[in-house]
Amino acid sequence: MVKGKGFTLIEMMVVIVILATLAIIAAPRFLNLSHDARSSMLKGVASEYQQAVSFANHKWAIEGRANQAQVNLPGYVDGQLDINDVGFPIGIDKNAALSAPYNIGRGQKACAELFQTLLDTSLTASHQQANIETVDFFARRQSNSITLPDGSTTTAQSKCYYIYTKDSFNLDPEVAKHVIWYDSRTGDVTYITNS
Repeated sequence: MVKGKGFTLIEMMVVIVILATLAIIAAPRFLNLSHDARSSMLKGVASEYQQAVSFANHKWAIEGRANQAQVNLPGYVDGQLDINDVGFPIGIDKNAALSAPYNIGRGQKACAELFQTLLDTSLTASHQQANIETVDFFARRQSNSITLPDGSTTTAQSKCYYIYTKDSFNLDPEVAKHVIWYDSRTGDVTYITNS
């Protein structure tokens, strides 16, 4: 009688155990790809926002407005962008008198309007909690202490935060999973991932 060539039951069991172990180790890595893709997309949004802010700052400087705020910056986003005294966007509806010159826009809607005006994207933002299910970002202004050109300090609503609504949404930007911040005093746009 000729012996058949093949695997023994023990060899088959060892192969199955090895494959199961690899699956357990590799599965979380593959499942995490959607999180990586989302983070990359949000980093891209923050980068596009930063580029738009930088472009507005350069346009403001070319206009020769050093240390002066400007309402309706000509030649950029249909001339509706308002710029603060350090050359960064602060809204689209500040009015000619530029009341509250250190605050972003007028009211909580200001950050959502700034987002929609600066970015050429299909992503949407809203300041209203009722719209959270239908928009990509929940946008609000935040007060903070700022240093004025004369060295004194004041409190102004000079920061925007944009909380991504499609992944573990939380109203608190310090706790929300994905947040994009914009500081109108420095022109910095940052993407933060909270654990």
